[in-house]
Amino acid sequence: MLQQTSKSNGQSKAIKSRPHLDFAPSADTITLGESSLTPTSLWKFARYALEPHKHFHIEYSPDAMSRVSAACQLLEKMVAAEEPVYGVNTGFGHFANVAIKPEKVVELQKNIVRSHCAGVGELLPRDMVMAMWLIGLNTICRGYSGLRPSTLKAVTKMVEAGVLGCVPSQGSVGASGDLAPGAHAALTVIGEGWCTAPDGDGFSRMQAATALERIGAKPLELGPKEGLSLINGTHLSTALAVKAWSEGSYLLRVANMAAALTLEALGGDRMTSAEPTLRAHGHPGTIACGLELGWWLGESSELSARHRDSHWIQDPYSLRCVPQVHGAVWEELDHSETVLEREINAVTDNPLLFPDEGMVRYCGNFHAIYPARVSDRLASAFATLASISERRISQSMRAPRGHLPTFLIKDGGLNSGFMMAHVSAAALVSECKSQSFPASVDSIPTNVTQEDHVSMGPAAGLKANRVADNLRRVLAIELLTAAQALYLTRPDRASDRLEAVYERIREFVPPMEQDRVLTDDIELITEKIQQRKIIPE
Repeated sequence: MLQQTSKSNGQSKAIKSRPHLDFAPSADTITLGESSLTPTSLWKFARYALEPHKHFHIEYSPDAMSRVSAACQLLEKMVAAEEPVYGVNTGFGHFANVAIKPEKVVELQKNIVRSHCAGVGELLPRDMVMAMWLIGLNTICRGYSGLRPSTLKAVTKMVEAGVLGCVPSQGSVGASGDLAPGAHAALTVIGEGWCTAPDGDGFSRMQAATALERIGAKPLELGPKEGLSLINGTHLSTALAVKAWSEGSYLLRVANMAAALTLEALGGDRMTSAEPTLRAHGHPGTIACGLELGWWLGESSELSARHRDSHWIQDPYSLRCVPQVHGAVWEELDHSETVLEREINAVTDNPLLFPDEGMVRYCGNFHAIYPARVSDRLASAFATLASISERRISQSMRAPRGHLPTFLIKDGGLNSGFMMAHVSAAALVSECKSQSFPASVDSIPTNVTQEDHVSMGPAAGLKANRVADNLRRVLAIELLTAAQALYLTRPDRASDRLEAVYERIREFVPPMEQDRVLTDDIELITEKIQQRKIIPE
C-alpha cells in the first residue's frame, strides 16, 4: 500500500494506508499483557485456529504473572475475611445481594459457567472463539481479575493446543460482558460440553473431557471469582468487530482496484485521481484512496489514448467520486482501528481488584458499546462501498461512451450476458442497506431490569460481517464485468498493473463468448478475493 503525505496549514501529515494483511505472523509467539495487542496481530493469530497443523505459543509480559499473583492474593484475603465481594460470595445480577456460604463459593463458580450456557444458533467459527480467548487472556493478565496463576497457565495450555469450545453465535446482548458465549467457551475448561480440536488433517468434535485428556490436562476446579472472570468481558463483541475491520481493510483495497479496472474499461477520466484535486479536497481518506486509484491506472494506457480526443466532459458519479466515497470508508476503518486497539487492551471484567490499594471496585467496563458502535459504522461503510460498486456495474451494462455492447455480450438478445449478474449485485446491495440500521441504538432490558441498558454488540458484529460477505460478492461481480469489458476492447490494453489483474482473473474465469451459468464464476472470484489471490503481491 502507498504511504502518502497530506499538507495542511503548512504542516506535513502522514496519510496511513490500510495495512497489508498476509495472515502469516512474523513469529509463532504472541505476547499478552503489554497493552500493545493490535487488531492486526490479534486476527493473525486467531486464524491459526483454522489450520490443524499450525500452532503458536502464548507468552506473557514480564510483569504479567506478578500482577496476576498480586490480585489473586488480595482476593484470597477478602474471601478468608468473608468480606462481601460481588460474584465471589454473592449471587449474580439480580441476586447480587444474596450471600453465598463459604463452603459454596467454589460451587458458585461452576454454576455460573453452567447456567450461562444458554446460547443458541449456529456455532461460531474456530477463529472467532480463538480471538475471544486471546482478548480474554490479555485482560486477565493485566492483573485486575484475581485468577490464580495456575488457572491462567492451564487455560493457556488448552488454547495453545487448539482445544476450543463449541460456542453458539446468538444469546448475548453485549453488556455485563458477552456472558453466554464466554460461558460456552469456558465450559471446556471444566471438562464439560462439546469442543473442537485438531485431529490429523482436520478438526474433530468431541467431549471436552476427552479433548483435555488428549493434551494431558485435567478439568479445572475453579476458584473464587474464576468462573465469573472467564466469562465476563466484551470478548465476542470485540472479536466480531475486529474480524469485520480486518475483512473491510482488505476489501477496500479490492474496491479501489475494481474501481480502477472499471474506470479504465469504460474510458473514465484519469483526472479523478489527480493529486492536486485530491489535496484540494483535503480529507486523508480521499487522498489515500485517490492516489491508490491513480497507482492502478498509471499516467496513461492504450485504452485511455483511445478516448483522448473525444468530447466527453464528465463521468458519472460512481466513477468520478471514487476517491471521496472510498475515502470516507478509509477514514471509518482508520478510526475503527484506534478504537478496537483500545478495546482489545482494555480491562473489561467486573468487579476489579486493586492490590496496591487493597480494595475492590465495581464498574461497567464490560459494556460493549465501543465495539458495537465500530461494527455498526463498518456495516454502514461496507454498504456504501457495495452501493457504489453496484452503480459502476450498472454503468457497464450500457457503457456511457457507447463503445461496449449492452450487457457486455455479443449477439445481445440471443444472449443476455451479465444482465442477471447485475441483478444479483443489486439484490446484495439492497440486503446490505437493510442490515445497516445500527444495532447499538437498540437496548432491551434483561435480568429483571438490573441490566437495563445493553449494547447489542454481538448483533452489530454479526451483522457487519454479513454485510462484508455481501460486499465481497458485489466486488467479485464488478471484477468479472470489468474484465469482460476489457476483453471486449481488445486489442487496446489497460495499464500494466491493471493488465496484471486482468490476467489474474483469467487464470480462474474465461471471457464470456455466449451465455453460461454465472453463479460458479461469481462464487469462485469471491473465494479468490477471500483467499487474497486477486491483487498481485
